[in-house]
Amino acid sequence: MSYLPAAEEQGFCSDAGPAIADPTASRFYPILSNLVDRLGDGLDHPEVWPLLADAARHDDVVELRDLLEVLEPGQSGPVRKILNLLGGMLHALSVDRERGLTFLAGMAAQHAHCPQIAGGIFFLERHGTQKSADLSNRFCEAPFVKFETLMDGTVAPCCSIWTQQRLGQLDGSTFEQIWNSPSAQEMRASILDGSYRHCHKQRCTFINEDELPTRDEVTDPAMRAVIDGNITHMEQGPRWLFLAHDVTCNLACPSCRDGILAADEAQERRFDKIEQQVFQPLLNAEGEVRISVSGQGDPWSSPHYRSILRYMSDHVLDDVVLNIHTNALLMGEGRWAQYPGLERYRALVDVSIDACTPWVYEHVRRPGKWEKLYPNLQFIAGKRARGEFREFHLNATVQLDNFHEMPALMRLAQSLGADSMRLYMIQNTGGHLAAQYARCNVGDPSHPLHPAFLETLRDPILGDPIAHLYDVTHWRDRALEAELPSDSLPSDFSRAQLAEAIRESGSNAIRRTALCAAGRIKFPEDHGLLQLEAQALYELGFAQQARYRLNESVALGGEAIALG
Repeated sequence: MSYLPAAEEQGFCSDAGPAIADPTASRFYPILSNLVDRLGDGLDHPEVWPLLADAARHDDVVELRDLLEVLEPGQSGPVRKILNLLGGMLHALSVDRERGLTFLAGMAAQHAHCPQIAGGIFFLERHGTQKSADLSNRFCEAPFVKFETLMDGTVAPCCSIWTQQRLGQLDGSTFEQIWNSPSAQEMRASILDGSYRHCHKQRCTFINEDELPTRDEVTDPAMRAVIDGNITHMEQGPRWLFLAHDVTCNLACPSCRDGILAADEAQERRFDKIEQQVFQPLLNAEGEVRISVSGQGDPWSSPHYRSILRYMSDHVLDDVVLNIHTNALLMGEGRWAQYPGLERYRALVDVSIDACTPWVYEHVRRPGKWEKLYPNLQFIAGKRARGEFREFHLNATVQLDNFHEMPALMRLAQSLGADSMRLYMIQNTGGHLAAQYARCNVGDPSHPLHPAFLETLRDPILGDPIAHLYDVTHWRDRALEAELPSDSLPSDFSRAQLAEAIRESGSNAIRRTALCAAGRIKFPEDHGLLQLEAQALYELGFAQQARYRLNESVALGGEAIALG
């Protein structure tokens, strides 16, 4: 049954779009109806996008675009979303690629978790390039090995923002019921059929960075059997426990929560039961298992997670691999010494920092203090250098407050000898973040600072091998391809030429901030440039961000100035 209503139900009028007397009589109507039906589940359908690309090569694509324009106003929300997606893709494929992608980026911002929109954009960005959007010969082991517990009690098959598919619920279900639930097997089937339809293809780093192995490259016996036998029901338990169900944390980062959160007594009793009945048996099960603690909150501030770390410290678990994800404020030399048995695991340590200057850090990592964090980073770096930690990574959520520090974050990671600097775009997770998301999301093309964000992404240091850009990758690709304000300057522009371009921008504060961002790549220690940028930010209504630039200017030897 078609999602599209008959023409008389839509209230078409002569000025609604192109003149099409009876849209249902169009030869494209049955095709479009079929597409809407197929896309109605909200999942990615990679088999559809090449059909659009083929249609875009023919002259009659104009008729199809006109039909979409006429039909769209009279539809329900879900159908309008599909028609807008199809229209945006056809526009990018047959009229103006950049404008179509910009439109779809706006849709993606409104529907942050939608794998369908992400899949369409993923196809478009690779169409006509040397990068393939076809994943049918690729394999992802995550849904076959990973068990990620979330704060709402559900279990995910991989990173919870890379897919919205859930395997089941911790409370009221046995581990076996969750591990081989219908939704778990559906997720695995989407890998085996090559569609990856549940995956957000713009966020997943393995997809974005072409790191998924081909099926022929998979040599692991268990995964080889899965591929060859098309197996979705797993006899073996998970190899990777990723714990993110306890939100207890010593920080209240605005990009994550609106206050300090801690588990109450009832939750702690529940966690104790889960630890004894689920996690300890899995840690002692036959075969190697990796445990990551934690994906939410901080392991050193959580009694529950510390209990698990204590258990690991006090017991020799030969087949356990430990990953620690922390803000590191409580992971200093003294705390580590209290868990001497953890040394045997040579942990991977991943530290969320979000900033690398005190004035930004203390705003985005409240109530953290940079002077307390930095010695702990040096402690961790020292243990990595001696081989006592097997890996050391830094990560940051990129948004309004810190996008200008991306190059400086890279330099910090290099100075500490980190294995990678990982950058992720801020995500609209709802709750307290929803009200400020539009202001914080500099990845939105309509954001006043989006041009400055793109200019910053052109910094060559972000191409360093230790830079892992995840869903920032496609924005850097766009930055390198797009026409930006700095392109009006010579490739080897001088400071005087930059100053003249800024002066000629006059009252256009958006252009001035973008030019200043470009200038900081070439003149990173120019405190006068930071002052100009601060003034432009202030004019745009970003007073807090203007103060960041002034603080940096003063740190570089500039004078304190008043804005306004």
